[in-house]
Amino acid sequence: MKGYASSFINEVNASDKSKIGVQLGLICIKRDIPVTDISQFFDVSRMTIYSWFRGKTNVPEKHRDKMQKLVDKLK
Repeated sequence: MKGYASSFINEVNASDKSKIGVQLGLICIKRDIPVTDISQFFDVSRMTIYSWFRGKTNVPEKHRDKMQKLVDKLK
């Protein structure tokens, strides 16, 4: 896998780690899990996932439980 761009990694690392989307982003970066896989899992666009990973937008309530379970499983 190609992995994530260093500028993106730096942006996620500088984000609010209390946000569940950022937590998942850090895990995906560490494990080299493609954004495409996550976007398919949540049935949203890759741009939405990038926004969640950066902490730019909050994960909607309807996805939070599923995301928390995924974060807990991948930790």
